[in-house]
Amino acid sequence: MGFFADNNLNVELVRLDGGVKCFNALINQQVDFATASETVVMFNSFERTDFSVIASFVESDNDVKLLSLTPDKYRQLNHIANARIGIVKGSASEFFLDSLLIMYNKAHLPIERIYLPQDQLIPALLNNKVDIISAWEPLGYMLSEHISQKPEIINSRGLYHLSFNLIGLKNTSVNKNRKLALLKAINDATVYIHTHPKQAQMILSQALNITPSQLQYSWDDYTFRLSLSNALFSNIQTQSQWAIDTQLVPKENQVDFRQVFDRQLLETFNNQEAGW
Repeated sequence: MGFFADNNLNVELVRLDGGVKCFNALINQQVDFATASETVVMFNSFERTDFSVIASFVESDNDVKLLSLTPDKYRQLNHIANARIGIVKGSASEFFLDSLLIMYNKAHLPIERIYLPQDQLIPALLNNKVDIISAWEPLGYMLSEHISQKPEIINSRGLYHLSFNLIGLKNTSVNKNRKLALLKAINDATVYIHTHPKQAQMILSQALNITPSQLQYSWDDYTFRLSLSNALFSNIQTQSQWAIDTQLVPKENQVDFRQVFDRQLLETFNNQEAGW
């Protein structure tokens, strides 16, 4: 729609598979900005504080789910005892599973955790190497293509909030005005998504080379807005405690996540938009 050009920006989109690769490209200075989930932000904050979360631009409270080819078998969470569960280690996939078990007081259940890369979750399920996977979209949609019912085991809406965040390096050649212009372009796109949802879905379908039905499958689960909310900050803190408890990060490491939130830039942008 030309929103970048309208804000005097010449932007190249570098497509990478997942937030971890995007973050690494940023740290290696192969890109000026990256997008990643709050889980990627949390883990990397234990290693470094030379980056900033500039804004969250999309959120979902129904993106990560427990999925199975035989979901009816596991409607009662007690029934997942001794199940083989495919998980992406140290990711939202594992955090979601642990949160679910704790919430329903099922943390004591014996389960077999099978750690797999993201792209091997569905093949493992289809080849009967696991019974369940803890996974994010579009894997739920992809599984729905193989079975006649929804693959989701239980309704877990609201249990876990996934955010997609714009991240930059603190020491960068991109000045403040260009960062503000970038936020303006993203905000313009967000307004368009809200005012022209059908047209936005058509554009996304073509740009991402996915079917409109895949977009429609989870479209209503996403909230498009620029924010840096207290809920996001609390979510990262909760995940960090989980990472310490599960020994995914050193226990002695204490992280002040305020160091990686650039609230001032977004406040400046919001004030400009409001005409203050």
